Amino acid sequence: MAQPQATAVQHLPPEIVLAIVKAALEGLEYVRLLPWRRYNDEIRPQLNRLRRISRHWNNVITGCPTLWKDILLNLRRRDTTLALEAEYHRFRLCVERCNDLPRNLHLVSPGVQEGTVDYGSGSSVESISDTEDESDGDSEGSSVSDNLGYIERRGLASLILSFAKWGHIHVVLENYVTFAWDILCRQSYPHKTWEWLEVLTLESEEMIDIPESGRIHCSDIILVAENFPALRQVALNLTQYSVEPWNFLWGQLTKLTLENFVDRFRTYLNILGQCRVLEEFHLTVGEAYELWNEEPIVKPSPLAITLPYLRNLSLKIEVSSDIVGEFINRLTLPALERFILAYRQSSRRHRNDQDPFISPLLDLVRRSRCSLLHLSLESFLEVDEALFSQLLVSSPSLQCLLFAGVRTSLHFLDSISPISLPTFQRIEITNRGCDPDEEVINRFAKWANCWVKGAAPCISM
Repeated sequence: MAQPQATAVQHLPPEIVLAIVKAALEGLEYVRLLPWRRYNDEIRPQLNRLRRISRHWNNVITGCPTLWKDILLNLRRRDTTLALEAEYHRFRLCVERCNDLPRNLHLVSPGVQEGTVDYGSGSSVESISDTEDESDGDSEGSSVSDNLGYIERRGLASLILSFAKWGHIHVVLENYVTFAWDILCRQSYPHKTWEWLEVLTLESEEMIDIPESGRIHCSDIILVAENFPALRQVALNLTQYSVEPWNFLWGQLTKLTLENFVDRFRTYLNILGQCRVLEEFHLTVGEAYELWNEEPIVKPSPLAITLPYLRNLSLKIEVSSDIVGEFINRLTLPALERFILAYRQSSRRHRNDQDPFISPLLDLVRRSRCSLLHLSLESFLEVDEALFSQLLVSSPSLQCLLFAGVRTSLHFLDSISPISLPTFQRIEITNRGCDPDEEVINRFAKWANCWVKGAAPCISM
């Protein structure tokens, strides 16, 4: 009985085979958790095991472009010619199996530090999975050095640029930012490499010593609009670099994320002033920021920025709170629906330990006349209860409030409980650095259950 069953499995209809493959991939824990984990190295072995069931299964799986459109090229610890040839070969196979579908690339470690390169003398791949063919590799290309001593892995840039129809690109640069310049800043591309590109993510995973200048210098990254007509989302996380001289076609973006640059807030305002159609903006300013060199934003005249389509604004800040408040005061956001502010620098308290963000946020809501739906505030400072109440009164459409402050008092709860918010669905209040107060918890539960309709309010000490 075993043999007929095995034969039946080998000859299942293509749609059944693909359903089984989909279920097998979704069963991988890391694939479900994070979007980029689709590139996890578990996927390739799983696909290859399924392909070995029979020639029919192999033909169905390799002939399904959607299974191969997410391409991982992980070159970390791949420093020899032999290892590069194997990875480049698998890369080409995946691209070819995509047919005409837009494809996504997750590239890890495009450069290697000088002094650690070991280009072997071998010119062929000696051992590859029995489901993959051998390849001559791609050993051509230049080795361009940057100021951190990185050089390009041989032939990598030309390999990527030899294909078109990239939809999403995510590069973990590991501080080899020059590689981004190499692949993005050409005047023209023979195959229109980036014509389909919608999402571009560049990040550096490593923290390095800050140079005397306070920033790391890199060639200006200027994108040519004709080469990136479909680009709409850019995410840059490049610790200790300056975004000021770069241009990622800000004017056509709908979503922009900037993390861990050393620029002053005036630079971010200048960029936002070019973002005519921006819908989401996420800004993280961390320890690499040069607090002691900060200059006033208003120099010599005020910058007033109106972003008519911005719905989602997120600020995660570890620098002077006064500067952040001034930054907020320059914005008018009539379409704002979701605002997130996390101020996590507890060691640099504002004068009088009062949270300085409520007042500019209140002014922003009133000035913009927006219909705020989601408000998330996290600070190690005490909230001005009167201003916070005014903020809630000015936000009658609010559906979700997540508030994490230094303490929650009975007076604070009493100040906001009479406010009418008919659309409220969720409220969560968290204390920072205080012992639980049973009376506060009981009072919160009593009025919140009446205030929030159809949802479970939460208070955490």
